[in-house]
Amino acid sequence: MKVTTPEEEVIATMKAAVGDYILESKIPRPRRVYIRIKSNANKRAVSALLKAFPHAIISTITGVDIGEDIEINYHFWCGKAEVTIRTEVPKSNPEIETITDILPGAALYEREVHDLLGVKFTNHPNLTRLILPESWPKESYPLRKDWNPKHVGDLNGSLEETLIVGGIETERNGGPLVNVVVGPQHPALHEPERFLFKLDGEIVVDVEPRLGYAHRGIEKAAEQLMFFQDVHLVERVCGICNVAHTTCFCQAAEALGHIEVPPRALYLRTIVHELNRIHSHLLLLGIAGLEIGFESLFQYIWRDREIVLDLTEKLTGNRVMAEYSTIGGVRKDLTPALGNEIKRGLLKVKDRLNFYREVFQSDPTIELRTKDVGILSKEKALKLCVVGPVARGSGVKSDVRKHDPYAAYEDAPFQEILYKDGDSWARLMVRLDEVNESIDIILWAIDNIPGGPYRTRVPRRMPEGEALSRVEAPRGELVHYVRGNGTAYPERVKIRSPTLANIISFREMIRGCYVADIPAVLVSLDPCFSCTDRMVFVDEKSGRRWVWSMKDLRDRRRIGK
Repeated sequence: MKVTTPEEEVIATMKAAVGDYILESKIPRPRRVYIRIKSNANKRAVSALLKAFPHAIISTITGVDIGEDIEINYHFWCGKAEVTIRTEVPKSNPEIETITDILPGAALYEREVHDLLGVKFTNHPNLTRLILPESWPKESYPLRKDWNPKHVGDLNGSLEETLIVGGIETERNGGPLVNVVVGPQHPALHEPERFLFKLDGEIVVDVEPRLGYAHRGIEKAAEQLMFFQDVHLVERVCGICNVAHTTCFCQAAEALGHIEVPPRALYLRTIVHELNRIHSHLLLLGIAGLEIGFESLFQYIWRDREIVLDLTEKLTGNRVMAEYSTIGGVRKDLTPALGNEIKRGLLKVKDRLNFYREVFQSDPTIELRTKDVGILSKEKALKLCVVGPVARGSGVKSDVRKHDPYAAYEDAPFQEILYKDGDSWARLMVRLDEVNESIDIILWAIDNIPGGPYRTRVPRRMPEGEALSRVEAPRGELVHYVRGNGTAYPERVKIRSPTLANIISFREMIRGCYVADIPAVLVSLDPCFSCTDRMVFVDEKSGRRWVWSMKDLRDRRRIGK
């Protein structure tokens, strides 16, 4: 077989290693490879891929109900292409071997598929609830096609397992450990999340995160809305990363429908995408100052963030929820006058960055609270498959804009920011330097934007097929997997937010740190739990809990209840 492209190289490598187990392979578009294997060969195929591409990371695992079987898709970025290794397990006995022993970064993805589709990953070290509450009925899997919310009944049990708060455990070496729970409601947490810290005096020995407190069933809801309606839905996955989610979903829908986006729209998407990144990074850097007791830094940075929010409003009509990208392009054009105003505003922010960089490099408070605190080595970062500034703070090249370019990034001149320190300070510095790069990208895009239309008409129906889209959200690689069935409604929408990829590393970072280091280490991850959880209703008076379907919500809205 003559190999001419990186995608063909990946397929040739896999066929040489596990050819007897491969049932089908295809290259639907550049930098995308799909390989279907026999059901008992998932671990063997993943091992072969990791051996051939040692720096490959798992993006996510997508489970799809295809009738009698559950299809399991392992999505990997191997440096040359996004490789999807897929297999099926019977719905009557959905068991498959775990890959966590060879790739620990897959642990939460396997738990998610287990939680929502009922697949049992044998030999998984901790195959417990990840998203759904502890009181959720067994054998009730929301992402299966035959799932009926009416069969769930009242969730009268506890939303979480019973914890022994302040209880004493015995460590292996005989020393005492104390359980301390932070969250789901806590002043240091801006969203509901729970962490069970195990302490030996003032030293953190371990931590167990618990997700799911803001789960809204968006993936299930997306199956009941048309593609163009889903654009508005996915934007509400995360208020801060809203542009990244709409861009990612629109790209998947456009690839599915073979829709060619006008070049001008690609540049406009790049501009609003980078404005969103600047807004997100400045927000986080300000909060970092607040969490370590540097409130004046918080006030300064958020003051300058207002400039970016004002410019975003003038371009899109909204300060935060941009509502800008749509399938086939964008909703509003950029005038020359507004382009000049954006350049003037960003140059003011760029000038302020020199001051902030000096503060982060020389201030003793920041140095004491963040340097050599919460260290994540490059080797651990690769094993845990972290993304975005978390990965780049440990020296791992992971910028989707650079390695799997989309929109106008293939032509945009910018540097991928890397720090090798691997501590909380390095992760914050990556974001600070990326603000500077984002400003340069916007200035370049405004000066080089092509003419022509900014939107093209698209059909409501999409053909049968599938598409996987990746973008570099402010927190890192964001993945949307979309499958079409020939109608105006998607068959499956899978969303993997960056925080789900990064939160697993918090356990590695915080071990050996002091209790006082917890806020600084956690904020360096820039976690967003709402986009990680992606609905359970509670009657405050009676305590009764129940589930509504999308139809129930629509019916209640119509009758005004």
